Amino acid sequence: MLVSLGGAFPAMADSGDLIEVFIDARQSAYVTYQGVATDTSQQARDEMAGYATLEGISLVTWEEFRNQAQDIVAKGILKNEYPGAGTALGILAVLKANPGRPIAVTWNGGIATSFFDFQLAVETLEAYQENAETYEKSRTEAKEDDPLNPDVQIRAMLGS
Repeated sequence: MLVSLGGAFPAMADSGDLIEVFIDARQSAYVTYQGVATDTSQQARDEMAGYATLEGISLVTWEEFRNQAQDIVAKGILKNEYPGAGTALGILAVLKANPGRPIAVTWNGGIATSFFDFQLAVETLEAYQENAETYEKSRTEAKEDDPLNPDVQIRAMLGS
């Protein structure tokens, strides 16, 4: 079965060998997601299960995540600056294509994949909380120049 991602991203195959999603929501600027596949070592799976006992960290089944992705991802978004980007569907596609690679959704609905993206998410959240009006004026108008733009980030992660 193929699922269309609303034209925003390439088609995604059915769940395949993904069995769980590790979610780390301890940082207010972003929530990190990482797929757990059947070929993930038992040691790594046990370690993730141990971390999932900590506040802000959870391990959910792939089926639950897939069925509730929109709601799960939306919980970490304080202000969605990318409406219509299909971020939750993009996260599903990325997790399916690269289960072991972490991907984060930022406080503003962007995507963070690198150290610099994570830092930018922290800095922009601080700027927004300090002065929302000044923050709004500082935002770039050119979406292709926005390093957290979900359309750009997810396409790059999927190689399209």
